[in-house]
Amino acid sequence: MANGISGIPYSVVIHMDNSLVSSDICQQLEDANEDSCTKVFIMASNPEIPWDRVSRELSKGIINDATIYRNGSFCGNLDGSLFGSLIDSIENKTVKGVASVIMRILYRATVIAQLVALAAAFQVWHDVNRYDAHGNECVYREKKDVVCSQLCVTKLDDCPASLQPDCPAGQSFCADGACHDKCTEDIQAKNPCHCSRAGNKLPAEAHDLVPCLSIPNVTIQQFHPWKSENDIRSACGREANITDQSTTVGVWGKTWIGGSVSALWAECPRAPAPNYTYGESYWIATYAVNGALAVLILVWSLYKGAAEQHVRAAMAKSAAIGEKLAGTESMSDIGKAVESKSLNGMSLADNASEHAMPNSRLSGYRDHLLGTACVWSIAGVAMLWICFLGVWTADYYGSLPGKYHGTLYSLAYESDFLELATFLIIWGITFIMLIVLYVLKPHLRNYFRLLMLPSEGQYVCVVRPLHEVKATEEKPNVLQRYVNALTDRLTILLCRDKEYTTCLVETTTEGRIFFTYQCTRYVYSDKTQQYAPYEFDLGTAHRGLIGQADGLSSADAAYRLELTGPNFIQVRVPGLFEAAARELVSFFYIYQFIFLWAFYFYAYYQVGLVDTGVIIISASIKVMLRLQSERRLKHMAEHEEMVAVRRDGKWVEMSTRNLVPGDVIEIVTGAHISCDCVLISGMAIMNESSLTGEPTPVSKRPLRIDDGNYSPTGAGKMSTLFAGTVVSQAQAVLQSTDSLESDRVLALVRFTGTSSDKGQLVRRILFPNPISFIFNEQMRIVVCILVLYSVFVMVMATYMYKGDSVAVAFYGIFAIAQLLSPLLPAALVIGQSIAATRLRKKQIYCVDPQRIMTAGKVQILATDKTGTLTKEGLEFYGVQQVLGQQARFGEFTSELKRSDELMQMGMASCHAVKDLNGQLIGNPVDIEQWVASGCALEQGETIVPPKGSALGTLRVVRRFEFVHARASMSVVVQDERSGQLHVFVKGSFERLKAISNASSVPGDYDTVCADLAREGGYVLAFAHKALAASDPADVGRVAQDQLESGCDLAGLLVFKNMLKHDTAEAIAELKRGSTRVVEVTGDTSLTGIYIARQCGIIPPDSRVLLGECASPAEEIQWVDVDTREAVADIQPYLSQLGPDGFPTAELAVGGCAFERLCTTGEVASLLLHIRVFARMKPSDKVRCVQLHMERGTTAMCGDGGNDSPALRAAHVGIALSSGEASIVAPFSSANRSMMACVELLRQSRAGLATSFANFTALICYGQIMSGMLKMATFYFAISLTENLWMLIDGAVATGLMLTISLSGPAKRLAPHRPTSRILGPQMLASVGGVVLMNWLFSALSYVWLFRQDWFRCNEHSTAESDATKWWLQGDNYEASIMSFVCAFQFINNGFVVNYGYLYRARWYRNYALLVVWGFLMAFVSYMLLADPSRVGCAFRLNCGTAEVLESLGYGKPTWNIEPYNNPLGHNVIPKASRYELWGYCLGNMLAANLWQVVVINGPVRNWLRKKMPLSRLKVKL
Repeated sequence: MANGISGIPYSVVIHMDNSLVSSDICQQLEDANEDSCTKVFIMASNPEIPWDRVSRELSKGIINDATIYRNGSFCGNLDGSLFGSLIDSIENKTVKGVASVIMRILYRATVIAQLVALAAAFQVWHDVNRYDAHGNECVYREKKDVVCSQLCVTKLDDCPASLQPDCPAGQSFCADGACHDKCTEDIQAKNPCHCSRAGNKLPAEAHDLVPCLSIPNVTIQQFHPWKSENDIRSACGREANITDQSTTVGVWGKTWIGGSVSALWAECPRAPAPNYTYGESYWIATYAVNGALAVLILVWSLYKGAAEQHVRAAMAKSAAIGEKLAGTESMSDIGKAVESKSLNGMSLADNASEHAMPNSRLSGYRDHLLGTACVWSIAGVAMLWICFLGVWTADYYGSLPGKYHGTLYSLAYESDFLELATFLIIWGITFIMLIVLYVLKPHLRNYFRLLMLPSEGQYVCVVRPLHEVKATEEKPNVLQRYVNALTDRLTILLCRDKEYTTCLVETTTEGRIFFTYQCTRYVYSDKTQQYAPYEFDLGTAHRGLIGQADGLSSADAAYRLELTGPNFIQVRVPGLFEAAARELVSFFYIYQFIFLWAFYFYAYYQVGLVDTGVIIISASIKVMLRLQSERRLKHMAEHEEMVAVRRDGKWVEMSTRNLVPGDVIEIVTGAHISCDCVLISGMAIMNESSLTGEPTPVSKRPLRIDDGNYSPTGAGKMSTLFAGTVVSQAQAVLQSTDSLESDRVLALVRFTGTSSDKGQLVRRILFPNPISFIFNEQMRIVVCILVLYSVFVMVMATYMYKGDSVAVAFYGIFAIAQLLSPLLPAALVIGQSIAATRLRKKQIYCVDPQRIMTAGKVQILATDKTGTLTKEGLEFYGVQQVLGQQARFGEFTSELKRSDELMQMGMASCHAVKDLNGQLIGNPVDIEQWVASGCALEQGETIVPPKGSALGTLRVVRRFEFVHARASMSVVVQDERSGQLHVFVKGSFERLKAISNASSVPGDYDTVCADLAREGGYVLAFAHKALAASDPADVGRVAQDQLESGCDLAGLLVFKNMLKHDTAEAIAELKRGSTRVVEVTGDTSLTGIYIARQCGIIPPDSRVLLGECASPAEEIQWVDVDTREAVADIQPYLSQLGPDGFPTAELAVGGCAFERLCTTGEVASLLLHIRVFARMKPSDKVRCVQLHMERGTTAMCGDGGNDSPALRAAHVGIALSSGEASIVAPFSSANRSMMACVELLRQSRAGLATSFANFTALICYGQIMSGMLKMATFYFAISLTENLWMLIDGAVATGLMLTISLSGPAKRLAPHRPTSRILGPQMLASVGGVVLMNWLFSALSYVWLFRQDWFRCNEHSTAESDATKWWLQGDNYEASIMSFVCAFQFINNGFVVNYGYLYRARWYRNYALLVVWGFLMAFVSYMLLADPSRVGCAFRLNCGTAEVLESLGYGKPTWNIEPYNNPLGHNVIPKASRYELWGYCLGNMLAANLWQVVVINGPVRNWLRKKMPLSRLKVKL
């Protein structure tokens, strides 16, 4: 490259190949003397194009401009004064130091990038308009009304004769090229030969130039776009009668007048592009605001570091004596802890472990005015940047108020390039700022507070590790493990593996400091120097608890209230605005916000508004569902009423909010219990339906005055009043021999707030651990792949696109937005929401729609028995009495009247049923027994036999309630006919055998009882004796054991838990859907096995081995349930396989056996062989569910409060209840049937398949957009028309996404579950096949196009369009072909994903989709096949300029058509070719549909499943 001569600017003409514009230009370049040359020629053979030097000399003004050619086609110019003011400020040292260096680097990088982009902007594989379809050179078109450049001379006499000026008398020809009365200075300054330059910017050679008369516009018969300058010069020269231009006429700035050159064409270099002086008011404001913020943060950081030195010293000192404090945070290393302080509570009661957090840390902080100012300043600056985006967007459309209203790009000196470039910078800075704020959100506020000791701070920050529940169905592959490890590292680096909660430190009236965390008060202890939750142990001895009946003193109560906090669980439900803000601050919403803003700015706001509307709708659905759930929880958790409390020996009325452990309260009818308490005097009938879901009230009795110990989960449960229950009836006991006498019903408060059972339940619901679905795991890989693909698209854009760097950047932004569509989260939410709506219609309520996707993958369903598989409670089945002195059983009968009088008398009297205003109160079994007896209660304790009965009236003399520890109850009644006193004892058959006279027990007693239990019977035994005493008063002085001794066995009373009518059908359907069902019950093993066999959980003819042991410390004894033979080793039985390849034997275990298996570790190998888990406590149910969750996606179905922990622990919990279990579980059903589980899986599988269908459609949408469409866009420098973009994004993508979601569920559960793996073979094959097919057809469409005679020589020429105005690049054949091909592909995307009848209704059942699809097909087909019409012209397809269409014989349009911006003036495809193209597009659609039907959902998939099955959980169904 030639060196520029200092002070003599020169130009660069860069040709990227060996072809020259014309021979005369070639001759000029070859003859040029380098020492005084004004032009430099760079050949493609020279690979070392010195871009850096070109940029450097452009910046210094040595090079005026660079003109880039490729294959003879003009690609563009780069003006040296583009950043003139910036460079001036650098050279004049206005900007100094680091700023100067940064500006130079940015400037040079910008210039180099523009040079490379311009030089590379060519069509790689063909020459535009050079050859026709047969290889012949094109016959070039005529170009009319070409404007000629001004011809300039130094003397007017040198003008051609036709251009000699001839002014009227009295006028002179002036420098502006016109005649005037006087050539004033202003007129002379308008000399066109000076090219708008003056002073030292005007070359000396141009000073004396004057214009000739203007040359009229010319017509060029054969216009060559790649040598347009020569064609124009030649035509204009001929019009001016210039015979030899090559030697006599030069070009302004390249060949000056001198020698043989007597005239110049005033082809002025492009005017200097406007640029900022960076002294504009808005830039000064930007510097000032952001600089002030930076200074403020710096000052704070320095002050914070100095101010916290004494705290760090105190930490070091505290560490020496064992105190552990939480660490500090810094902006450079946020979240790293120096030390930690344990949150382990001072465990003063059994359930204190609920509040213990051994891995948590505490940090103390205090507000500071400067730090607070920093926080508000950061928020304000972030909002200002967003407002800056809004201002720039308004300026782009000329919508700024004031004097600039209506002026486009007013802030950028009306330069579109400068406007776009500035927006990109502002957009990027805003994006980065929002992402940084999102990442630092958990730490930001506390960084701008001063670190303190936790005991001295205004705030305490609790840092708790997050334990994510993995809802994955299989082990991750190598790639997944690598990405997960990388994600985990990033999560730890950004401190996203922990939960940060900042709590306000408060002070009690006595001066104690505390904070409230997760609804629990943590009080600071000066003794332990720790924050801890306080609970008070009231003891367990009956006498000790009853001894506290006098209540507390006011001082003691105030002390306890100070430590435990109010008896009120406050659930804060945010307002609508706050809830929306909480939803919208997640990463994906930030991503959507920032990319959609690019849509708003770049003349694409219509689609941006549509997408925004869809996103707002989906976000609103999520917000409303969350608020609905939180309001339900608030209604359940918060309760306050007035209650009578014993304080200082007196009864006072106060709010339940002020209750503390140790208080004695009065229980009255209708009261809502707000704490866990124990009944110490009087009787109560409680409605516990809110806890258990059982509608039957439960009778509660007071603690007995004895030496027993109270256990709330054992016999003491009958004396426990639970928070959340309602008192149906309260009755004081004025006289009693074994309980406290009082004229009030008294209860002793044990636990308040979150220490109560209800409080713990609420706390677990409010603060659950997050669940990770396999979709979330693999989405990380997909995002990585799409980001890399986006980078590839950007590189291809830079390489192929014939536009400036700003246009490339915007196309790149759109490519990323289309690959990772902002509608993607909305598509998933809408699919889940529609599934939730369908479930609601089936009376299945969902409070967590995200769990719908998990429910669609359920492999194992654990279900409770009573109330779930069976009907509510037990039903009377029959009796089997013992025949008198023979000591043998009589016949079993279901008719009570066929039994003897003694049996009927026991049935009528031995129970604890009470009549409350016509409602029977008591144990459900007792109620069923009472109903079967047919008797009636009068005056509380008088039993009247039914009409026709041989029984007389009975009066209850004394009753002993059922006690779990005794496993029996007893009653003394008097027959009013004879006055005889009878004792009846009822209890478990084992207990009654032990206390009855041995001579009265039949020899086959155990066998008969076991057979009845094996048949699902709940077996109770009766014993009887007649008392010699006739005075009922004497009975009150006899102990219970004495009364019950010496009884004779009377018979057996059998109840059955009958199956619900549809349970067996539901289990069969679940098994048909490849769902393993196991029974987890608190009932006996034999009953559980019987029910499991009846409903089909245990397959017919299966051998069942029952394992039980007396305690977890003993060995398990296995027994064959049918043969009753002991089994020493179960492995041989598990090795016998049936036709299905699974063992023919099934296992069942009791609660102790289950604990034993867990202790020994054997449960891992036997878990999937066990069908029935019996005698399971709530904690055992949780453990059982968790073990199954390790093997596969597990659901739990239950109906009572005892199922709540397991419902909450499972991947999917469905409560067949309206009680608190329904609040714990993500799903609840008012239809208390196992068919609800079937419906849930059916709808969830359809919802999962629909969500993935939407995901597939949007991924295919992105691939079409960024695949052939974007490649064609970059290669040909074209674009779809603005209206077509809106049709695709606004109607096709959005409309089909919404209608895809309307696909209903399949009628039956399929034997396979829908895929949940984005990177699974089915998804990859579905997406990959359709994408590759679309790419292939798109590429072949251009192969077809280039073979058409009507296209060749009418190709799109990039020199004739403005690349920054993308909406003007569709008026050509290349864009038309891609428009039609891609439009049909987009429409087809929504159709092909609608297949999949296994989980959703068949495709022709989705009527909404068919209507939308049919309309879109007809609409696009009409645009393609019809002659130029109003519809087609609205999308600028098959249309043209009105005059051109008329010349083609189509008639003059009656509608307005903006002139086409191509020389041909239209893009009308010949009719025969239209039908050919239409058939081609239909073939593309047919191929994609066949791929989906035959390969993805049809016989090919079925064959592959058999030949190459995936590694999945294999269990016996």
